[in-house]
Amino acid sequence: MKRTIKLIPVIVLLLQIFPSFAQDPHFSQYRVNPTFVNPANSGLNCDLRATAGYRDQWKSVGTPFRTAVFSFDMNTSRSSKGRGSIGVGVQFLNDRAGDARIAMTQGMVNVSGILKLSEDSKLSMGLMGGFGQRSADYNGLRWDQQYTNGSFNQTALSGETFSTPTHTYADAGAGIAWSYGKDQGYITQNNGLKMNIGLAAYHFGLPQTSFFGSEEKLNTKFIAYASAEMGKQNSNLAIIPEFYFVGQGSQREILFGSVFRYLLQEGSQFTGFLKSSAISMGANYRWKDAVIPSLMIEYGTFAVGFSYDITVSSLSTSNRARGGFECMLTFKTPNPFSKVSRARI
Repeated sequence: MKRTIKLIPVIVLLLQIFPSFAQDPHFSQYRVNPTFVNPANSGLNCDLRATAGYRDQWKSVGTPFRTAVFSFDMNTSRSSKGRGSIGVGVQFLNDRAGDARIAMTQGMVNVSGILKLSEDSKLSMGLMGGFGQRSADYNGLRWDQQYTNGSFNQTALSGETFSTPTHTYADAGAGIAWSYGKDQGYITQNNGLKMNIGLAAYHFGLPQTSFFGSEEKLNTKFIAYASAEMGKQNSNLAIIPEFYFVGQGSQREILFGSVFRYLLQEGSQFTGFLKSSAISMGANYRWKDAVIPSLMIEYGTFAVGFSYDITVSSLSTSNRARGGFECMLTFKTPNPFSKVSRARI
């Protein structure tokens, strides 16, 4: 047991020395927070959108990884002919992990240019830039020299030499997205087809992730994704298949699955007193990692989503299949249930 405790901080520090094996924080409900995935999504298919999310992971095997994110984006100026517009957004992320409380805090600004290709499709290109800070609390680590006769003494000297616990870095990203939406009447009648496809890249070798002053930098991260919403005519049911890929250094994340969305109630089109509502249920599979059931409830301009990662990899023997819980809250205008939400740029 003593040797195991000694190895824990060593592994944590090795992950900082060799950042090529590290990955960024991620969310299972990536589609709910589109600007976190691709800066080109800023202002795309919305006038205004705000998202707050929280993820709690690996709680069953030790000190959990906790990630919180907030993003806001909007569609601003439109061209006089209505063929193009500019989207802007901001996002903040905080991630904290392990006994050393290794933390990452980011603040980013997104800008996108949105071009209306036709009445049904749009093309957007976006840029992201900002700053981040990484920190660690070495007092949370335990070392062999701090044990006497099997008892831990936190005041005892560890015999280790640590680097500065905090450093800041600049970061950047870029992306392109294509959106298609065709409705025969109102969205709530499920008569149409919507599609979203995008590519994005982040970091570009900018962030220095080492706590030891070396020139080690975070690998460039590449993201590709696609989703569609296909409604059955004259029914309340729609199916949303989706695919998500992330590549960063030697790491790969592949996620795919489907969600079923059922319209519970159509809102009043003129008075607005009665709000439309829908419920979505489904599951995704993260390749060689986890099965992720999800639930989302929509009411007017608000939506709240929940998901849970059920570990199916070899790690399930240690965490008893308990991966991570995630919650997302979204506000979006115009009302996503109305046809006007698809007609605007």
